[in-house]
Amino acid sequence: MNPVRILVVEDEGAVGRDIQKTLVRFGYSVGEIARTGSEALEMVRRIDPDLVIMDIRLAGAMDGIETAESIRSSYGKPIIYLTALADEDTIARASRTEPEGYLLKPFNERELQSAVEIAISRSRSREALEDREEHFMSTLRSMADGVIATDIVGNVTFMNPVAESITGWMFSDARNRVLQEIFPITDELGRKAPNFISGSHSVEQQSGRRVMLSTKDGRKVQVEDNSAPLKDSHGSLVGLVIVFRLYDEAAGNAESKAESLKGIVEGIADPIVAFDRHGKITFANQRAADKFGSSQEGLIGDGFWELIAQDLQQEKFDLLSRSLEKKEQCSFEFYHGRTRKWYEASAYPFGEGLLLLMRDVSARIEQQETASRIEKLECLGLLARGFAHDFNNILTVMLGNLSLAEMKLPEGIAGRRELAQARAATLRAQNRVYQLLTFAKGGAPIRQQLDLNRLVSEVQDDMERNPRISYEFEIADDLRKIDADPGQLRRVIENLLRNSEEAMPEGGRLKIRIENATAGSLLRESLPSSMELEETADYVILEIKDTGHGIDNDILDKVFEPYFSTRGEANATGIGLTVCDSIVRAHNGGIACQSIKGEGTRVLVAFPAPVESRIENINSSVKDFSGESKALVRPRILVLEDEPLIRQLLVANLAQEGFDVFETEDGLDTVKIYMDSYQKGNPFDLVIADLSIPNGVGGAKAIEDIMQIDPAVKAIVSSGYSDDPVMANPEHFGFSGVLPKPYQPKDLISLVRRLLNA
Repeated sequence: MNPVRILVVEDEGAVGRDIQKTLVRFGYSVGEIARTGSEALEMVRRIDPDLVIMDIRLAGAMDGIETAESIRSSYGKPIIYLTALADEDTIARASRTEPEGYLLKPFNERELQSAVEIAISRSRSREALEDREEHFMSTLRSMADGVIATDIVGNVTFMNPVAESITGWMFSDARNRVLQEIFPITDELGRKAPNFISGSHSVEQQSGRRVMLSTKDGRKVQVEDNSAPLKDSHGSLVGLVIVFRLYDEAAGNAESKAESLKGIVEGIADPIVAFDRHGKITFANQRAADKFGSSQEGLIGDGFWELIAQDLQQEKFDLLSRSLEKKEQCSFEFYHGRTRKWYEASAYPFGEGLLLLMRDVSARIEQQETASRIEKLECLGLLARGFAHDFNNILTVMLGNLSLAEMKLPEGIAGRRELAQARAATLRAQNRVYQLLTFAKGGAPIRQQLDLNRLVSEVQDDMERNPRISYEFEIADDLRKIDADPGQLRRVIENLLRNSEEAMPEGGRLKIRIENATAGSLLRESLPSSMELEETADYVILEIKDTGHGIDNDILDKVFEPYFSTRGEANATGIGLTVCDSIVRAHNGGIACQSIKGEGTRVLVAFPAPVESRIENINSSVKDFSGESKALVRPRILVLEDEPLIRQLLVANLAQEGFDVFETEDGLDTVKIYMDSYQKGNPFDLVIADLSIPNGVGGAKAIEDIMQIDPAVKAIVSSGYSDDPVMANPEHFGFSGVLPKPYQPKDLISLVRRLLNA
């Protein structure tokens, strides 16, 4: 089988190539990358891809959504959108193109593979269904026999040309009319003949019958008909199909059988009841009796309204009442509390009352609700990510100025303590933004060495403790550091602590234990096998144990599933533990939950402890470079930053340390200035580039172009999108270091000096 062909449309070359390499490694065929909408349309026409991965924001005359609209309307190709930021209008526009999925930047390889597999599967299923339907309809239309299909109560839903010719009815006129009007038949004695036959427990096929058909213009013609029930994939009766032809004497006579309403409805796999104009039940099949917890005989004569009153809203009562009064068909959905099922109710005029068919649609409703939740969360994630970026820029200015003010004021002077408190509050706000970015789908962790005990303590200090809960700590003395993203880990710790506190509304005891688990230790052997830890690796274990109400065994294995929640509050999203699980797995760790109903819950999280310390990062303790600074011969640094206040801070801090600083606001200018200096033999020693430049060329593209002439360029990437894949893997995109916003001046200077001395 030929590999699936995928077209990637992405104007950021490095990002596009990264997606291309990943997809090729997964076995897909990915050719050249389209950078504009016009290129994408040309490539779709030329290579006929099976799937298009489209960046929403494209440079040029058409953005990604306009390009996708053209591709869907002209070629019918499935689309997956890539996006880092979108407002509500953009999201709404994208939704109208009916994409197969969204990938929110940043995304990891597993998310990319999953999105592509789902999109391809959906597309193939839809194509197969369309092919089957088209083949089926073509077959029916081209048959030499007449074909008529009806719904459950005998209203015509299909006629082929031969059926139109024999009966004299055009399908456009016959649609939704009752079968007896379109196909009125009698036996040889002139008695009305039934259109279908049923046994005592199931609807049977009727074949080889000779009957007289009255055509629309009043003629009598002899036909031979064959009828059979139409059933859905669950075996439920949904209608009838009749195949007939003008009678051939050589074909012989057919047997005639009688039909009964009872036989029909007993063959239906869904609950069905009939009630009169007074609302009294006149018939119920066995399925209805089972659903309502009674016998068929026990339901006869009961008031139907009283039977389902607690489950129907007034508007549904009014709808049924109008249907009963005007003898009109109606349909609606309702939730049946006792069975905890969603039903689609279809009411049909029947005698002096109504026939009500109830189909179980719980699976469809749940799928719709899940899809709606996913769409809402994706939209919220997009908005949250944009907010986080802007807020990080503001925090960078605040943190930088507060730090500068502290440096300029001597110790002990009035106001210095307040400045320190304001700086500390700004750092706490930074942590809140990290959590917001994690909600906005995270991405690969930006790792650094952390003291887990210190991080847990910081989270505890920021959270408001419940006075009715006793907090206990048990921390190992020789605790090892872990290699992790501090913002994402804060999210895990806060979620787990909140869950434990909410499980003890009346108070209780919450125990937090942190200890090492070396390979082969007794502690490692006692950990749940579901954590799937590497046997030869060392870990630090976080245990959070409460004395709350606990979790039932039958739902314990579902706690990490998306949208599953044991809480009944309207704001219980069911994504907290899912986020924890995702973050822990992204750190190559493990998480497990153990619980005893009525006694409490114990959550264990294992984080890898690296064998060797990582290279010092920007948040490590800052060395004293004062002597070293004097020895430097004014290194030259080129800055790309579009925010004036941040650029001003960068220049002020770097110039104060003795660097020559050159400013640019757009990546095009950055590339031009760097190339001019390089060609003159005076290259810059370092580039500090903002990743995102609205309506301009950002840092990733600028460094990509600079590397074409100077592969040895040293560069730092900085961004308020601290969850971007470029921030998580800077070396892959040509950067030597990473500086997430907001940052303190000491972090900036420490990283700059380390790279210049490397």
